[in-house]
Amino acid sequence: MSEDLGSPWTGGVPLAALVVVKKVEGFRANPYDDNPGNPNNTKTIGYGSIRDKDNHPVTDGTPPISEPEAAALLQRDMASAAMEVGHAVTVPLLDREAAALISWTYNLGGAALHDSTMLKLLNQGDKEHVPAQMRRWVMQGPEVLLGLLRRRWAEAAIFVGLDPTVACTRAWAEINGNGDWPAFTATA
Repeated sequence: MSEDLGSPWTGGVPLAALVVVKKVEGFRANPYDDNPGNPNNTKTIGYGSIRDKDNHPVTDGTPPISEPEAAALLQRDMASAAMEVGHAVTVPLLDREAAALISWTYNLGGAALHDSTMLKLLNQGDKEHVPAQMRRWVMQGPEVLLGLLRRRWAEAAIFVGLDPTVACTRAWAEINGNGDWPAFTATA
């Protein structure tokens, strides 16, 4: 990875955030139900975008898109999540910390960020407890979702300094049950 994740964040979308979202969401050219069983029936496309290139909600009738089009939607949506993080967080962040928070916000939305204990602690200067707070956001209804647990671990690992590719690889290799939460060591 070419960026220095230990550098101060300047407000853009760090490459690490894109790496995580691309790995977690995967590319889908056609609209799909990202949350089967949810009565809201959210349709997504590309790398998890819920709005098309014209900013209309994705529906079953949304035409297929190419990977470059999906990457452009992702960049647009991640820029919005970065703005949410920039407005909500009042303490300086490193690129790696911002990347993790942007990925988290992209997935859960700005309202979740603003309402979270994680943000309250972070804005008090308590970065140490951010990974544990991220872990709390792994439920869909009454169930822990393994995919969300893996994603939250990868985000938390990036927040504390792991390379995003290593973090994603480890999350999918080492987390096989709802109780798994490996230590954030630098070894794969």
